[in-house]
Order: sequence, then structure tokens, then C-alpha cells
Amino acid sequence: MKYILPAITLFVQLYASAQLSTSEVRSLKSGRIADDTSYIYALPYAAKTKHFFVQGANSSFSHQGELSYDFKMKTGSKIAAARGGKVTALRSDSNKGGLKPENLSDGNYIIIEHEDGSTAHYWHLQYNSIFVNLNDSVTRGQVIGLSGNTGYSAFPHLHFQVFDKNNKNILVRFRTKKGVRYIRPGRTYKAL
Repeated sequence: MKYILPAITLFVQLYASAQLSTSEVRSLKSGRIADDTSYIYALPYAAKTKHFFVQGANSSFSHQGELSYDFKMKTGSKIAAARGGKVTALRSDSNKGGLKPENLSDGNYIIIEHEDGSTAHYWHLQYNSIFVNLNDSVTRGQVIGLSGNTGYSAFPHLHFQVFDKNNKNILVRFRTKKGVRYIRPGRTYKAL
């Protein structure tokens, strides 16, 4: 364990109400909202690797009311910073995971703050597999840890989520092989 945010703070951030309705999310994904100047993120895993996007924003399984992304990946897959910034919190000492309520506080994670005050959260990381330290500066695409199955998790995957400077959960766009996209579950995406 290196640095742990108080559990209540993390739960509030992780389970904050989504700021967009399902219809607004669909409008963004379909391109019906044209004036989108939001930051364009890299996919949150190592360059030239591809992973299946299992579950996205407002998903009925476990993302109800949150704008987040689950990428299925084998334990030990390389996680990369989707945007440069500073490591503000992390945990790497848990080897517990499952779908019991007590597992909610067992996840390993990294939180990176960006220059505009937004933060990216990387969850369910493997036990003792974080390659950065508190207050380290990281660059976009830098490998920061390895995927796992810790915390509230049914299978090995990366849970990725972004909050703006006001702690509002936001939907983000990614740079993909086919251009800048709001990605859709049920597809495989390759990091550039």
C-alpha cells in the first residue's frame, strides 16, 4: 500500500450520478452533438494492443448512473495513461476481489490529475503491479500498471473513468484507428 484516499471519498467519486442521460449519451456517440471540443484521450492500455470494450456509460449491469468504461483484459495486461498528468492517489496492496459488498473497498487503483483539474481513475489493478509513485508526472501512453481483478469485479478488466475539475463524471472521446470516437460496448479497440 502506498497511498489510499479515504474510502468514502472514492465511493462518492466512483458512484457519482451520471451527468448525462442515456439519450444524451446516444446523441454524443452518434455525432448529433457537433460542437464537441472535449479532450481526446488515448485508449488506457499499451500501444498496439487491443481489448474488448465490455461495458460503457449508463450500462444496466453495473454502470447505472455513471459514465465509465470496462475493458476486458487478461490479468497482467499493460495499463497506460490515457492522458498526461500527476499521480494523486494509488493503491496496490489488495489481492481480494469478487462481487460481495465488502469487495467494494478492495480494489487497487491509480488516479491521475490532468492540467485542467480533471482526473482519470484506473481500477481493479493487479496486486503490487503499479509502476508509478504518488506525485509522479506521467505522459500520455506511459505504462503505469497491470490489469487485474481486485475490488468489486466479476472478471479481470480495467475500469476507466474521468471526472472534471468539479468532480462531475464525464463522457470522454478516444482516438481510435477509425478516428476520434465515443466508443461503443461490444467492440474491440486497438490502442495507437
